[in-house]
Amino acid sequence: MKVSLVTALFLGVVIALETPVLERRARAGTLREFNGAAPPPRAAKVPSSAPAGYKTSVATTNVKLSTDSLTPTTLRRREDLVETRQVSASDFFECYNANPAPRPQDCDVIVDQVSSSNDLLIVSASSCLVFSFGTCQAFFCSLCTTLTTDTNFIADQLDIVDALCVEGGQTGSIVGEDSPQWDAGFTYAGAGLPFYDVC
Repeated sequence: MKVSLVTALFLGVVIALETPVLERRARAGTLREFNGAAPPPRAAKVPSSAPAGYKTSVATTNVKLSTDSLTPTTLRRREDLVETRQVSASDFFECYNANPAPRPQDCDVIVDQVSSSNDLLIVSASSCLVFSFGTCQAFFCSLCTTLTTDTNFIADQLDIVDALCVEGGQTGSIVGEDSPQWDAGFTYAGAGLPFYDVC
């Protein structure tokens, strides 16, 4: 009797802990080219439950990086496959040393807030959505054409860069080279926004 009670209690705790991950996986993000006249740029919504200091804005790319150093994206851990979308064969990433580096905890707050904002967004070519908290700045940029996406897609990309770069004490970007081309990633708060010439 005690063994079954302990087992039931253990399973209940495991299910409770896995619920946020399961809910996150259930929300598939979207990305597609936008057709029509683009509306004026707007920042992503800030969730009502966001911590003080969490901010969103719109900016333009201003740090050109070479595509020569991009590496094809592969998932390094089994749990990465569980927690993130399947990585496309045309996605590439780059991690770079930053001094100072953003605190991984600050970047985790951004991923959580982007995911919970449930926002549909239009991003003009060469412009970026910027998400800031503490020492961390996240970005999602349209590189070539105006595109439409949602915060679930953006959060998935940021989650990948977090796993590949930020957890190792670096900043970094992930780049989608298929149309519509985009990049997303993390920098130290206030740093320039990188872009790659993939158009």
